[in-house]
Order: sequence, then structure tokens, then C-alpha cells
Amino acid sequence: MRYAVHPQSTIGAVKISGKKFSLGKGSYMNSGYISAGNAGVNIGAWCAIGYNVSIIAVTHDIHFPTGLETLRPFNEKPVHIGDGVWIGNNVVILPGCTIGNFAVIGANSVVNRDIPDFAICVGMPARVVKIKEEELCRQHVTFVEQNKE
Repeated sequence: MRYAVHPQSTIGAVKISGKKFSLGKGSYMNSGYISAGNAGVNIGAWCAIGYNVSIIAVTHDIHFPTGLETLRPFNEKPVHIGDGVWIGNNVVILPGCTIGNFAVIGANSVVNRDIPDFAICVGMPARVVKIKEEELCRQHVTFVEQNKE
């Protein structure tokens, strides 16, 4: 994976650090920060990502957190965001997290673990408060599946 934004996607005022980043067809991110590094951040098709969202695949090592970047280690774990995901404003997604297809992450949440498909999550840390009924999402699922490429 290299830095890739699908031509039918929109990326606003987003600072991207690292080269392993992809944004799928029809997705948008309004503003925020992506720390992709060598681990990578992959955002699926038709995702809606709000303002001031931080997606972090690279972070400091707790045993050597400061000093010259060339001397200190970093912790890197990829972040994967599925298709049809809605992420509210001011969300932070931490290294190594996978957000499943058609999930919803409420505003001001901190995602520190994997989120299943169709989950609605809120809080610090984010927790599942509901699983959407797949049948009620059928129209959205069909649209995304037919328009991914």
C-alpha cells in the first residue's frame, strides 16, 4: 500500500505523516491527522469521517518517548477502517485497531480496540452500545458493494 486517494474521494485539511495511506472510493475525511508511518492506515469505500479526527498507526515508545527521531524507537501497528463507516468529530483511533464494515463511531470517542461490523460505539474508551440490524442496512450495504470500484 502506498499513499493513495481514490479520485472520487475527498480529503480536507488533513495532515498525513507516512506513505502507507489509502482512502477508498467515495470516502471523505473533513480534517484531522493521520500518522500512517510504515504500518499504514487503510480506509475503505464510502466512509464519512468528521472534523478533527486523529488516526494513529505510529506512536512513541513508552520507554524512550523523547529525543532525536533517528535514535528512538516507535510503536507501529496498522489501522484498518472498513467500508461504509461513519466516524464522528473529534474521534481518536489508536494503533492496531480495526473498525468493521458499516460501523458508527460517535463523536469524541477514543477507539483502542477492534470494533465489529455494524457496531455503534461511543465513549472513552469506545464501547459497543448497539449492533445495527443488517437487514435494515441492506440498501446501504448493496450501494457500497456495487460502487466500491
